[in-house]
Amino acid sequence: MKLFLSSLAISDKQLPEFTKLVGKPAAEIKITLIENAADPHPENKWVLENRNKFLAHGFKIDLLDLKKYQANNKGLFERLENSDVIRLGGGNTYFLRFILRQTKADKMIKQLVNDGKVFGGDSAGAIMAGPTIEYFQDSDFPKTIPTKDLDGLKLIDTVVIPHWGSEKYDKASKTVEQKLKKAGYKTVKITDEQVFVLDDDKQLIIS
Repeated sequence: MKLFLSSLAISDKQLPEFTKLVGKPAAEIKITLIENAADPHPENKWVLENRNKFLAHGFKIDLLDLKKYQANNKGLFERLENSDVIRLGGGNTYFLRFILRQTKADKMIKQLVNDGKVFGGDSAGAIMAGPTIEYFQDSDFPKTIPTKDLDGLKLIDTVVIPHWGSEKYDKASKTVEQKLKKAGYKTVKITDEQVFVLDDDKQLIIS
């Protein structure tokens, strides 16, 4: 299994590790980019900023809006399958969980990643890779989201805590870590400059 989990978009410094993980130069890498976690946020300028960073690296981007598959998910698997990387963007972790479940994209993504496709995620997308999305309520306000599903994709048995040490999320992140550890979960903390990489049995954090 190959995972590339960060707090923000892939930086210039992280790019060589990403291309190494995928096994292709940036210009040949096709990424299916899912930005729906940002849908509940009325002002989401960071979404376009992150997307532009991916484009600046030369990746081929397939922008996938899961809302278009809520009523009928026909063709969704083929869309996800036709890429080298499936990437979940940041935003509201609970809304992301809701729409992944509603479209059955969660099961599709898990199948494809288990079959060898690279999974990427930043912020909410990184959290989603783990066993649970519980305890992130203070920053994501799940009461406004129509879901009670607190399971992550369970690609790994560790919960990624993004934005560690950032001014905006520092207090909330420390509370999340305490609650997760008390509940018996393993955690890994990454700053806005770091990325957690899983390459089969090899794990590392790159700054």
